[in-house]
Amino acid sequence: MLGYPLGAYIPRLYSTEMGISLSMIGVVIMCAAIFDAITDPAMGHFSDRWHTRWGRRRPWMVLGIPIYLFAIWMLLNPEVGVTVIYLGFFFLLLRASTTLFGLPYSAWGLELSSDYNARTMIQSAREKFVLAGLLASAGMVAFSEEIFGRADAGSVLHYISLVVIVLIPLAAALVIWKVPEVPTYNAPPVSFKDGVGRMMKNKLFFRLLVIELLITGGENFRNTLSLLFIQDYIGLSSVGRALLLYFGIGLLAIPFWDWLAKRFGKHQSLAAAMVLVSAVSIGVLTVSHGEHMKFYILFGLKGFCFGAFAYLPRAMLADVVDLDTIRTGSARPASYFAIHGFVTKCAASFGGLSLPILAYVGYSSLPDVQNGPTELMWLGILYGIVPTAVFVVAFYLSVTWPLNETMHKKVERILGKRYARQV
Repeated sequence: MLGYPLGAYIPRLYSTEMGISLSMIGVVIMCAAIFDAITDPAMGHFSDRWHTRWGRRRPWMVLGIPIYLFAIWMLLNPEVGVTVIYLGFFFLLLRASTTLFGLPYSAWGLELSSDYNARTMIQSAREKFVLAGLLASAGMVAFSEEIFGRADAGSVLHYISLVVIVLIPLAAALVIWKVPEVPTYNAPPVSFKDGVGRMMKNKLFFRLLVIELLITGGENFRNTLSLLFIQDYIGLSSVGRALLLYFGIGLLAIPFWDWLAKRFGKHQSLAAAMVLVSAVSIGVLTVSHGEHMKFYILFGLKGFCFGAFAYLPRAMLADVVDLDTIRTGSARPASYFAIHGFVTKCAASFGGLSLPILAYVGYSSLPDVQNGPTELMWLGILYGIVPTAVFVVAFYLSVTWPLNETMHKKVERILGKRYARQV
């Protein structure tokens, strides 16, 4: 429920309503990625090695979720007059708590199955709930606009935070008490230094990191500008309907991406999504101010690919981790996901990079400033052209990905024999 609102509404809330400059907000977002450079790998290492009577994953979730809820409430409900110090502190606290419970949670999902296609379906199921949450938050945006007549970022984020702090503990309780932790290989633990060194020698893992960096970086560069683009470039004062369309089509499209991944492989399905999003990104720049229906059509097509970008790389990561398990004898999905998560968060910081660039070309988000054709042109270029250029490299790396279903079945047989011998 928080993914898109945080990226799209935080810049608007803290710039337009709190008076903090876009450049400073961008600096905060980028500094958070540097902070994650320390916390993510350490959290992954501890989660893989810390065996307790309650499992490797549960204790971290119990510890991290209360901190996360506190950070969310403070970040989404600032008092008028707060400074960039306030934004920076609670943004970093949010990222730290997300790492604390999010990495063990994600690693837990990677461990639930060793089958090539089952892993796709598990990550697909997770993404359906992600999109359901995004649909709920989009519905709350529309509700705020249509019922209360409040389209400002502060009101939208306040309503969303009220729902989130109630629902997250309930959902977490179901996971902690109802989901079993799977057995792991009984191998000598790998030290942090050796573990990172072996990960960096895993060529497919490094390649997947580059793909994730390019896709997530390009999308976050765009998403940080999305609210500004929709309202100022397209001329839609209310965005709730657009978000409902976007995430609703994304949810409906997941079975299609599941079928495509099973038929042609996860990597080819991911490459196809990149082609479609790139075509839409170029097409949206042909939309003139006030052509709302044309924008809705293109925005819906982009939403069709939302799920593919989110869950297919995760399913590919689970296959890559198996290669490390063969080499080391130790199952370390949390450590892998920590490095993967760090790269993803670094890519998310690219969103912060787009704001200073936009401010540099003269664009202003202040309510009493009217941006001219040149500033809007640059807004369109940063929103549509820059991510498309980045996707070209990611497309090539995805199309030529070698670890397909046939190759993975060989890996799975080796791991199955080893685990059978241990039993």
